[in-house]
Amino acid sequence: MRQNSNGINMLDVKRRNRSSILNLVHKTGGISRKDIAGRLGLTPAAITLITTDLIGEGVLLESSTDQASNRKGRKEVLLEINSKKYAAVGIYISRHKLRFLCIDLNNTVIFEDTIHTADCHQKAELILNKLSQTLNTLLENYDVKRTKKLVGIGVSVNGIVNTKDGISVKSYNIWESNVYVTDYLEEEFEVPVLLTNNICSLAHGECFLSHLDHPDDMIFIKYGPGVGAARLYYENFLSISDFKAIQLGHLIVDSNGVPCVCGNQGCLETIASYDSIESTLSDIMSRDTTPILYQLTMGMKENINIENIIKAYDAGDAAVAATLNRSIYYLAVAIKNIICLFNPKTVILYGELFENGNFRQVLYMQLKKYTDTEKVSFSHYNLQLETLGPASTIIHNFYDNGGNL
Repeated sequence: MRQNSNGINMLDVKRRNRSSILNLVHKTGGISRKDIAGRLGLTPAAITLITTDLIGEGVLLESSTDQASNRKGRKEVLLEINSKKYAAVGIYISRHKLRFLCIDLNNTVIFEDTIHTADCHQKAELILNKLSQTLNTLLENYDVKRTKKLVGIGVSVNGIVNTKDGISVKSYNIWESNVYVTDYLEEEFEVPVLLTNNICSLAHGECFLSHLDHPDDMIFIKYGPGVGAARLYYENFLSISDFKAIQLGHLIVDSNGVPCVCGNQGCLETIASYDSIESTLSDIMSRDTTPILYQLTMGMKENINIENIIKAYDAGDAAVAATLNRSIYYLAVAIKNIICLFNPKTVILYGELFENGNFRQVLYMQLKKYTDTEKVSFSHYNLQLETLGPASTIIHNFYDNGGNL
């Protein structure tokens, strides 16, 4: 019994060491064995043994740099991820569409595509079947299975997710409750599949792709079309399980507000979501009240959307500005509340409206009234993470498993 226990422990130590090396090589983009040993506190002999195995398996490559080492004129040998050998798939499942991305381990895009799911009637079996057929066609058309090793499929979906068991618990009208997404796709594709909440996936992508020392205590907030957040908190080794979804959109910000689909009243979603903003302006739009929006939509309420609203906002339509600024105010209050609750080291904001200069300026002014704005920053990968996020989770999973498929 003791030998088995020791054997299991040694295998775990080996996997952790391989994982630490791969994550460090990924983060640096290229690093020498000597520097790996110094950064990880492992002996040079252990580093040589592990990296030799990884090179033999094709996970790592050796390259050289003109920077001289201790021996004058001698090129330093660096280790890099063998990025082109492998591929990862990221899929984002939303209420009306599926988005696909396939990249190598250097984030070079192999293919990307978007398909709509209106014909699937919010039925999990139909949606997953369409997902599988589309992905199989894409993998075949781009010759991925023959030319690459697929490290897995990362999938993100809105709502409550049980990542450990790969279950979409509650998706808020994408499909039924308790959908076993991971089991279905692993049986179909015979590769690892990792299911995450969409906001956790975005937050992970922000950290993993930055190649920076990400904070060990961070709140990531996505705004648009709804409002969601995730918290990152870890002490030693970062993993996807360290990202926890926060139902920020259902934080009550106005006790006298309108009912929310969650059953509460006055939630942030009822004020700041795109649907709520569009509904408010639909009720008040007229030639006199909202002249610019009226002109942009040709007076037709069905043409009211966030794009036309922002155009009217930038053009100075007063009623539109009042509606949007009210949403900004309550968003700022929610951010203040979440900072008070968790006291994170940083808050990162992600979403299309943060690209708008007027919106950002008003938000910053409101935040400045209520909180320390030095903690708040904007995503380095704004509007890029819907599929890059889940793809990064499966790449990270590959590294965490020591480069084993």
